[in-house]
Amino acid sequence: MSKRDEIKKIWTECFKDPRGYVDMFFDQVYRDDEAMLLTDQSGAAVSSLLLQHFTMSFHGSEPSVSYIAGAATRRSKRGQGYMSRLMVDALRESAVRGDMLCSLIPADEALFFFYRRYGFSTVFYTKEQRFTSFHSFSVKGEYHHVDNEMSDEVWCAFDRFQRRRKCYVLHSRRDFYNILSDLKADGGDFVVMAKDDEDSGSEIVSMAWARKEGDLLLVTDVMGEDSDARLAALRQLRCLNGNTPVLLYGHPDDSMGGRLMPRGMGRFVNVGKALSIVAASDPKFTSRIRVTDDILPDYNSHTFILHDGRCEIDDDYEGYLDFDVTIDVFADIVFSSSAIGSIVRFPSVRPMISLMLD
Repeated sequence: MSKRDEIKKIWTECFKDPRGYVDMFFDQVYRDDEAMLLTDQSGAAVSSLLLQHFTMSFHGSEPSVSYIAGAATRRSKRGQGYMSRLMVDALRESAVRGDMLCSLIPADEALFFFYRRYGFSTVFYTKEQRFTSFHSFSVKGEYHHVDNEMSDEVWCAFDRFQRRRKCYVLHSRRDFYNILSDLKADGGDFVVMAKDDEDSGSEIVSMAWARKEGDLLLVTDVMGEDSDARLAALRQLRCLNGNTPVLLYGHPDDSMGGRLMPRGMGRFVNVGKALSIVAASDPKFTSRIRVTDDILPDYNSHTFILHDGRCEIDDDYEGYLDFDVTIDVFADIVFSSSAIGSIVRFPSVRPMISLMLD
């Protein structure tokens, strides 16, 4: 049996996904070079995950990051340490291939505690915003729905919107179409809105993704030129779904209000790469940071000196330290809100992750 078939077998046993979704995932999304499979002493496949390739907008750069999907162990083999071994292997593989960060979205709340063992921190949040059936999403401008969601124009608009986010796990064109396939398999809605402009003609200004979750319409993301354009996309979803109450997973820095809720976790696998980007983005920023990492000491357990737009390692440094932290606390600092960053004197930025096939 091939590695792909072994992993698909584990996936089918461990997850409750519909057969159509599983077939779509392994036909369109799965890549053999991203798959990691662990066997027991007899050679039988027992645990697997996908270490997927992404990039991330981060202080003006786009470093490579990994995303762990489909982490699972066969029921009869659980509690024997297989997933722990595989997680460590995945972190090392992510570091070796040059990633800055490893990310994931836990399948349930209990797993947040499990992943903390491996240095992951809860750094991805969403602003949950709820709207009753009476909310009409009133807009000031005039918009119309765009029907051809597979056009080059729609992809280009999506790419433009996502790159405006300061710190966001970016999606490739291939990812974008996989997202639409996933949504279709769930019976969800993808809406694209355009606005007529006297000078430039019709231009795509917003888009949104949604699916039914019980008695709610879950909007997994909405992107657009401005708040009015985003409201136009939400209004279109309202037209398609009647008076269903809406739960929106909004941007964590959204000014519209709502509750800040944990969404995903991140774990630095290359601290030097992250700090080099931070230093280059602001040559005037100086800091002395010691990081301790029990799993990836060669990559991350160092003293980093930031000055003049550079990041240097000086493990013999014995002077004053601005930070002396473990790898998980380091992520908490780097990915805090800008308000917290100003207090601890670090250029923190709140990251966002969305539209993952979780």
